[in-house]
Amino acid sequence: MICRPADVAEILTARHYLGPTKRGFAWHDEHGVIVLASPSSRHLPTDWLELTRWCLNGEPNGGSKQWSKVVKWLKTNHSTTTIVSYSDPSVGHTGALYKASNWLWAPTWQRLRPPPSQGGSWDGRKIQSVKDRWVFPIRPDSRRQQVLRVNDEALQRKGCPSYKEPERFMKGLK
Repeated sequence: MICRPADVAEILTARHYLGPTKRGFAWHDEHGVIVLASPSSRHLPTDWLELTRWCLNGEPNGGSKQWSKVVKWLKTNHSTTTIVSYSDPSVGHTGALYKASNWLWAPTWQRLRPPPSQGGSWDGRKIQSVKDRWVFPIRPDSRRQQVLRVNDEALQRKGCPSYKEPERFMKGLK
């Protein structure tokens, strides 16, 4: 089940639009591959995890079945409180898999009001599209609400959506 990203690189090269990654650790089972790593965003706590690749074999409900196994393993074997991931609407990723697996949408201000730079560029040539951010709380974390809120006063005044901590975790923070 748990392996190195190098152990699933061939699968990701063949079947994932971003290809392989060298960061973090991988989960490989009959449903496909998941790679988790420290978050790449400097705005997220380093003890959280980012789901950097999710590559499924295509069976019905395979993603939610796989995710439930990963969560069970994380609760027992890892101290992280929060998993974040991003879907890219520009390549047809609607977030349906995250919704089906009970992830929560946690919009960034860029998603609610795209920046004039159109998302910027990593290489100075190709403009990056704005991504949707998704969050899966594993256990209570008093930082989560503040870290994930939309930090834009104009959007807050307009009442734009922002991350809301689930009730089941609010009880653990009181």
